[in-house]
Amino acid sequence: MGYLALYRKWRPTVFEDVVEQEHVVRTLKNSVKTQRIAHAYLFCGTRGTGKTSVARIFARAINCLNPIDGNPCNECAICKGILTSSIMDVVEIDAASNNSVDNIREIRDEIIYTPSQAKYKVYIIDEVHMLSTGAFNALLKTLEEPPPHVVFFLATTEAHKLPATILSRCQRFDFRRITVDGIVKHIMKIAESNNIKIQSEAARLIARMSDGALRDALSILDQCISLGKDEITYDDVLLVVGVVDNTFISKIVDALNQKNVNLLLEYVDRLVMEGKDVTQFVADLILYFRNLLICKTVKNPADIIEASSDMLDKMKEQSSQMDQDVIIFIIKELSELESDLKWSTHPRILLEVALMKICKYDFNIKENDIYERLTILEKKIESGNFPLPAGLQEGRSDLSYVSAANGMAVGGISGLGTKAEDGATASSAVKEEKTASYEVKQKNGGKQVKTQDEKDQNPAVKYIPDEKWKLILNELKKSGRMALYTNLLDSKAVYLNDGVIGIVFESSNCINKIFVSKPENVEALQLIISKKAGREIRIKCIDQDSIMDAVGQKNEPKDEFIEKVSEVAKKLEVPLNIIEE
Repeated sequence: MGYLALYRKWRPTVFEDVVEQEHVVRTLKNSVKTQRIAHAYLFCGTRGTGKTSVARIFARAINCLNPIDGNPCNECAICKGILTSSIMDVVEIDAASNNSVDNIREIRDEIIYTPSQAKYKVYIIDEVHMLSTGAFNALLKTLEEPPPHVVFFLATTEAHKLPATILSRCQRFDFRRITVDGIVKHIMKIAESNNIKIQSEAARLIARMSDGALRDALSILDQCISLGKDEITYDDVLLVVGVVDNTFISKIVDALNQKNVNLLLEYVDRLVMEGKDVTQFVADLILYFRNLLICKTVKNPADIIEASSDMLDKMKEQSSQMDQDVIIFIIKELSELESDLKWSTHPRILLEVALMKICKYDFNIKENDIYERLTILEKKIESGNFPLPAGLQEGRSDLSYVSAANGMAVGGISGLGTKAEDGATASSAVKEEKTASYEVKQKNGGKQVKTQDEKDQNPAVKYIPDEKWKLILNELKKSGRMALYTNLLDSKAVYLNDGVIGIVFESSNCINKIFVSKPENVEALQLIISKKAGREIRIKCIDQDSIMDAVGQKNEPKDEFIEKVSEVAKKLEVPLNIIEE
């Protein structure tokens, strides 16, 4: 037989050989011991974590003639037949290439027949998420109620793509990523059995590059062994995987910190000329800045960062020279670069531009500063405490006098706004009104010119002053009723009769009137107005065209039904809101 790759040669044959999947192994072994065999299992997890290997072990264990503590003996005729694929009762299917409805129909037609030699007929469907929608539908009934001699194993790296109807019919097991220490231990064991020495730093780099997948780690180790050396060093692994060492990356970081563009371009040229993968380098650079961020924020970074003590000291030194916001900004920029590199035909140019952009960025201007300045500006506008434009300097004393006096003057109209705090808010409202009036006066040769609203108002209608109405709208805004506030912005308020205020809407704005007329909105508005007036106030929504009719109405006597309802509500102490249509 020809050469066998390490990941195939060292594939686990019993449950104890599986690396770091104890939560799965323990459950499956107990299932074999107690003969509680489910009809369908779903194995989820990233690549190289042992999904297919565990399915094969379990398939042999449930069919083994002489199981040992839940493990297959691997010596009986059934185990050997399954290992050599001479027994057809264990079938492995690649769903990526057999994903049609016809393939699933073949399985459905086959499972009705009993196994030829084994106890169970086992179907291992790998990459099951690749099945088509029709194939999933064809699999549903078969998966739910298969014959007692059939067991399904579904393996996938993307469980979220499986329909809920499939997931609910399976026992699900999630395979975890294998830790760096677990991979290093396994690599050392394999290297020792092959009479090959490997440096601990080299084994740890292999484990880190495998990203939790043991199969990837064994493939890298197999490639390193092919170099023909008696001892595998850290530099050998760097040469095989095509990445740069942390020393080179630390030089890049120093050049970025010093904003030395010339030196950075020299490093990029060296990187490209040595044949290194630019995308992989950017990924390593992001990981390095992530380590700097951890050194900046965590007391004991050695517990999280996989690096030598010398490199860890270097990272601590570099992180102390950089601000945390700067590190976060660089990570974001490099992450965007990594995404762009997937579609670019000129990765070197994108890398150079990104590094120059980071060097040219002014880190003294922070986002928080902008937010703080906007907040201060908003507060000044709300309080009215900001300098007037040069053209309004002449009217400053007038405005100041009106604002100071208005704190008491505004509060006396029909009981609305009698509190001192209302005066302060009204002061700012009057200031805005006077400023606008001054501008109109300046444009018309100093003559007093009435606004269009003042011309349209009928003297027989007693309007509530705009500044008073703005006070009520501001209260709505502060209470969080923004929808009600925005629908009332173009409205006016008039006195209809004792205890009733009309909310006037333009005839074209009927949508606003419909919204405000909702019972919950009427109740909220009445509550605010009554609080300002110091007594109970009712409101009525009217159109601009029907103001005169509404003003002429007197308090009509309530009919007998309304009186009885009001009396019952009063006795029960239940709030009652009567809306007139």
